[in-house]
Amino acid sequence: MSRNPCFLFALVAACLLAGAPAFANCAKPSVKAPVMPQGATASEEEMREGHDKLQAYVKVLEAYQTCLEQQIKSAPPDTKPETKQLWQAQADAAVSAAQEIADVYSAQLRAYKSRD
Repeated sequence: MSRNPCFLFALVAACLLAGAPAFANCAKPSVKAPVMPQGATASEEEMREGHDKLQAYVKVLEAYQTCLEQQIKSAPPDTKPETKQLWQAQADAAVSAAQEIADVYSAQLRAYKSRD
């Protein structure tokens, strides 16, 4: 499998900028949070699509979080505590982002259901 050289450069640069050592292998997801439908005006199909987009986005964030937590557990003994703290903060941020978008969808789903 061939990799795009720009992708590899961006990955290495991101690790260096974040202060993470070169062995870090959890690439931050490049996907953006999906825009959730407006429950007050959305169709049933739009709400279903919003749910599907939400689920896909949350799965990406969960995979990133799991990767970071595994990376923390399997890091060499000489890994700086600051590096592990950074990884944990990134994992926590992924969980927060997933919760935020789920909360947005839930609010819009309540608005959608209240129309009936």
